[in-house]
Amino acid sequence: MLLNNDEFLLALAELFVATRENGSVTVTLKRYNYEGVKQERQKKRAKTASNEEAMQLIVDRLSLNDTEYATLVRANTEKRKLSTLVAPSSLDVFLARYHGLLMVNAESIKKKDRLKKKKAAVKLLAAKKARSKKSTVKA
Repeated sequence: MLLNNDEFLLALAELFVATRENGSVTVTLKRYNYEGVKQERQKKRAKTASNEEAMQLIVDRLSLNDTEYATLVRANTEKRKLSTLVAPSSLDVFLARYHGLLMVNAESIKKKDRLKKKKAAVKLLAAKKARSKKSTVKA
């Protein structure tokens, strides 16, 4: 669902709250390439005329040129998909608000147990060295 920037951030905050105990939110940011979307839209023109008009209005409003590109931001959960287009001129403001949102919801991020993985890797390396020493002694 394509939202404006403010609505996207509000919906993203709701997703973070909804997935606090169980679930995950995946957020991706990438440069928006209008030409690729234009070709895809031509293929899907018969299916979604109203969505095409909405997308065209947004792209026209962003007034893209050769040096500056809009940023496409997507958020996915198992049940919900959100997206927004951020104009190059408002990217700094959007990213500052997004950063604030992440910092508020950072407490729900689970810490990885890196120490156990490191110990397991050290044991595996020691076992490999022991096996290689045994093979060189037999030869």
